[in-house]
Amino acid sequence: MEEFLQRAKSKLNRSKRLEKVHVVIGHKSCDLDSLISAFTYAYFLDKVSPPGVLCLPVLNIPRTEFNYFTETRFILEELNISESFHIFRDEINLHQLNNEGKLSLTLVGSNVLASEDKTLESAVVKVINPVEQGDAGFEFRESLSSLVVKEILQEAPELITEQLAHLLRGER
Repeated sequence: MEEFLQRAKSKLNRSKRLEKVHVVIGHKSCDLDSLISAFTYAYFLDKVSPPGVLCLPVLNIPRTEFNYFTETRFILEELNISESFHIFRDEINLHQLNNEGKLSLTLVGSNVLASEDKTLESAVVKVINPVEQGDAGFEFRESLSSLVVKEILQEAPELITEQLAHLLRGER
């Protein structure tokens, strides 16, 4: 995962003229399930997308706020995923990419964009968001990461490596 994140960030920083960018963006709460799901789904897209599409997981907070997410930071440090390879919301101009017709968005953990991002709705190609399912009065909410794993297992099970499984397990 760290190699993928490092390569994605490097391509973003190097490339002045990106052709197509598929951003996987998590919830504004930047909870662990949302973050791990964004990383994992972007990794999956990177493996199955045609050449020329840059797939990026984006943390839906400014970099300066990441210090407040101690649980998330702790788990990522335990998994040896360096913060230096994360792409934060304030480090990519999604509106410009969208205006240029280069942006595709997958939302994980939320099915709505923040009010300042309403103009990005046309770029949304997929929403992965668990819904509560009632069963005889018992409320069950499937985790976001389990939905991502289900999709990967259906489309490209060979991508579930030991490292990826460890990352997903770290979320629990």
